[in-house]
Amino acid sequence: MTSPTVTPAARVPPTVAGAVAARLREAIVSGELAAGEKLRQVQLATRFGVSTTPVREALAQLEREGLVRSHPQRGFVVFVPTVADLRRHYEIRIALEELAAAKAAEAFRSRYAPPLVALLDEMRTGPPAARYLELNQRFHSELYAHADRAQLLEMITGLRDASRAYLHIYRASQDFPVALLDAEHRAILRACEDQDPPAAAAATRAHLQRTVDHVTGRLGARVGR
Repeated sequence: MTSPTVTPAARVPPTVAGAVAARLREAIVSGELAAGEKLRQVQLATRFGVSTTPVREALAQLEREGLVRSHPQRGFVVFVPTVADLRRHYEIRIALEELAAAKAAEAFRSRYAPPLVALLDEMRTGPPAARYLELNQRFHSELYAHADRAQLLEMITGLRDASRAYLHIYRASQDFPVALLDAEHRAILRACEDQDPPAAAAATRAHLQRTVDHVTGRLGARVGR
């Protein structure tokens, strides 16, 4: 396995941890680093030509994203994605998010749309994975905020954070359907603009179910390799 090259920490200190995190993220979502594989900080520092400090910071960042797990005895390991775990997360998320979309549609006003359209317009250009996922989360969060259900939004945010690793797998796929997802997002927004709660809920359910189906296929392909 060829070791990727990262600019040494001494040359670009502010970005080294981010660069290491990006390389590790790519290796994890592509399957180069196997699920459950132990991530030894000294070896990673040697591999990337940096000290252990940016490696430790990168691993902490990836842990927040759900791509690695830390264990008292084993240290950091690559997370183990499973179809069952994915479906459990999304079973709850779909129920909560279609409710949030319906409530947002009930309260929606025309002035709410332009900021959401701006997010979708940037997403449609297919920005890098990290930026796309940030915009995606902002779109859903800002839309659901109009439901005026703080507790509901808090529950959804927690579930989205817990399933973030699966979104990275989805975004990393070569056949990531930017145009199709754009159409799905705009269908949700259009239903809210029309103040049509059933349509907003249905569009949200279809959108999230497509994520489950796509990532399930990706996980199945990994098992088959």
